[in-house]
Amino acid sequence: MSSQEGNRNNPYSFDDFLFVRDHFNYYKDDEFLQTLVKRYVPQDKFEEIDRDLRALSDYVSFRFRNLADKANELENRIKVTKVKHFDAHNHRIDRIERCLETEILEREVFSLGLYDPARNTAWSRFIKMYLLYENGEAGVMCPVACSHGAIEIMQKYENVLSPEAKDILKHMRDGKEGEYARGAQFVSEIQGGSDVPANLVEAVFEKEEGSDGISNCWRLYGQKFFCSATHADYAIVTAKPKGVESSTRVAAFVVPSWLPGNKEREIRNSFTIDRLKQKLGTAELPTAEITYNGAVAYPVGPLEKGLADIVGIVLSLSRVHVAFGMAAGALRVAREALLYSQFRTAFGVPISSFPLMINQINDLDHFSKRSAAGSFKVYSEYIHFGEKLISGIRELEKIENIEERKRRFRLRELVMLQKIVVADETPAMIRKAISFFGGHGIMEDFLSFPRLHRDSLIMELWEGPRNVLLAQIHRDFQRVKDWYSADEFCRDLLRGADSDLVEKYTSEFSRIMSHDSLLRNDEETLAICRDWEEFSNNLFVAYQEQALRELNYIGKPLKFSKLLREFKKRESPKVQVEMIA
Repeated sequence: MSSQEGNRNNPYSFDDFLFVRDHFNYYKDDEFLQTLVKRYVPQDKFEEIDRDLRALSDYVSFRFRNLADKANELENRIKVTKVKHFDAHNHRIDRIERCLETEILEREVFSLGLYDPARNTAWSRFIKMYLLYENGEAGVMCPVACSHGAIEIMQKYENVLSPEAKDILKHMRDGKEGEYARGAQFVSEIQGGSDVPANLVEAVFEKEEGSDGISNCWRLYGQKFFCSATHADYAIVTAKPKGVESSTRVAAFVVPSWLPGNKEREIRNSFTIDRLKQKLGTAELPTAEITYNGAVAYPVGPLEKGLADIVGIVLSLSRVHVAFGMAAGALRVAREALLYSQFRTAFGVPISSFPLMINQINDLDHFSKRSAAGSFKVYSEYIHFGEKLISGIRELEKIENIEERKRRFRLRELVMLQKIVVADETPAMIRKAISFFGGHGIMEDFLSFPRLHRDSLIMELWEGPRNVLLAQIHRDFQRVKDWYSADEFCRDLLRGADSDLVEKYTSEFSRIMSHDSLLRNDEETLAICRDWEEFSNNLFVAYQEQALRELNYIGKPLKFSKLLREFKKRESPKVQVEMIA
């Protein structure tokens, strides 16, 4: 029982915790992240990239964080759920209205020219995005991810794109008069998101001139049901072209939101934004239902290859972003939860000293580090192949070098496995971190975890829920078994891991992949499906653990009291208190 007398003027304050949390620089103060960067960035590029990251981190850790948090306040979240269909003079405009903080944040993030080869290399681009993701999606990172996919699929066919499509690619990648366009991808329809072959939106080639003055062009007709980053300048859209041999197949098109000269006049490219979705998470990001009424569209690649390109490139890159974005956010979540546990006392001692809490702290810290290490290792494979993904198994099998073909196949499967596992684990880990704060953990104005938790539930579904990807991986192994056995794949994936573990996992993986189909409704298949769902997590966690071991990180754990002393000696970060213009 406490011997302290009552005090109507309770002097308790959170100020020391807030001071440490709000002065922590995501890159400069994170020894683990610095170690990751040094491990993977080419030695001759490290000094330059390290310098750029330190400069960017001054903004991401303070100004960008503050903008993201401000946009998440309830009154601002309400603003981003609005679409203004008509102006005061009864003109249809379908204007997306977002809060000022989100628009400023997006403008400043895109001003970094992340995909501009004149300004960023593969590694500087990735690590800058990694830093940005520590602030969550924030209504900005979805357009960043979607722009990545749009640029990559268009670069694949850059030499054969129409002049209009080439200008669109340059606007997104290289910028135009210092401004970089935002990209989006609209694939899902009401009958199903992941079942892309079931798309019904039509693409029609029309020779006659339309009301917009354009003739001899493809036009889109029909509805898309989940269109995130609705405010983007351009979107990669799937549709079935009518009147051609491949009319039952899905083609890919790039569709401008406004035709030249019409953005300022708010005249949409013959489509309407029918309704904005009220989502559980990513509230700052506008997601809508759209109806195309003859929108001008430009083909991206052969019409018959749209499905393979969309799934193999566009959706795969989104899955990569989901995984490393959540891994980046986990670094911040684990850090802030740890620091709070060292600051907060109960029964006269810091709560970090209780055995149950020690286990949870260790679990959270280890999860964040292995997820980060795994994400860097997977992305290093993507960079190894020149940041170019293969559209599908058929294109993969054209590669004559069998070792390169196998390595590319491993990357294809790693992208799906990583998305499945990180998206599955992160919501639970954030929920655990919230519990460190007790009742304060669910207070949206106390910390960012509630927003990050809501967003993590969205990411779990973005670009294919767990069951869809597990089934796809299993199908892939049925198709490649003649040249890449499940046994060999597992050994290659876990190269360097404990030999007993490799043998155990290889045996189980081979058993599951040898089952001919996951689509039969019998007891054996149901049992295999249950085993596969559990084992998929174990397999990729083993890959992450090996990535963490390869890092050979031996760093000093964060200490709240030490950081408090150090930060009080520093000059307060100027960008932290900069007024929002």
